[in-house]
Amino acid sequence: VLKIAERVVHEEGLDGLQARRIAKEADCSVGSLYNVFGDLDDFITAVNVRTLAAMRAALTEALEAAAPPLSGLSGQSGMHARLLTLAKAYTQYALSHPKAWEAIFKHRRRPDAGALPDYLREQAALLALIEGVLAERSTDAATRSRWARALFGAVHGIVTLAADDRLGGMAKAELDEQIIFIVDVVVRGLPPPS
Repeated sequence: VLKIAERVVHEEGLDGLQARRIAKEADCSVGSLYNVFGDLDDFITAVNVRTLAAMRAALTEALEAAAPPLSGLSGQSGMHARLLTLAKAYTQYALSHPKAWEAIFKHRRRPDAGALPDYLREQAALLALIEGVLAERSTDAATRSRWARALFGAVHGIVTLAADDRLGGMAKAELDEQIIFIVDVVVRGLPPPS
């Protein structure tokens, strides 16, 4: 069921995730779907958890692939280069999987539904990639968490505006320049190691 839903969300986005349709393709009843997932909110969240995991895997792979040559690259610190690698990998994932990526941020759970633990864990694991890089500048976990969320928010905002074409047809080169600018500013603004 989740594989079918994952395919649908990649092809059609969140609007394609309809319980009856997924149940029919999976050759099960809608009731069975709800017995496993609770309700449509939980089902969509389960699909989004898989997208977050795939995104985290892509970012981890990019970071690991670039790890040895990153130190001192073009005068950049290793931390700067790793943050830039993560930002560019995030941008690439969003642009390569736009409908699934958008589904993560478009879905709004019912206010009384609360967050699912798997979703929170996967979200935290994704942010932990950034926090791990920022450990070079701070040993305080709460500080690294704030920094990681701020940096993610800045990069995500740029990617969202570009993906939605909200800035008048931003070229890919301009998107890259904006991502580099944000990472540069953040790294220069960080305090010395503590």
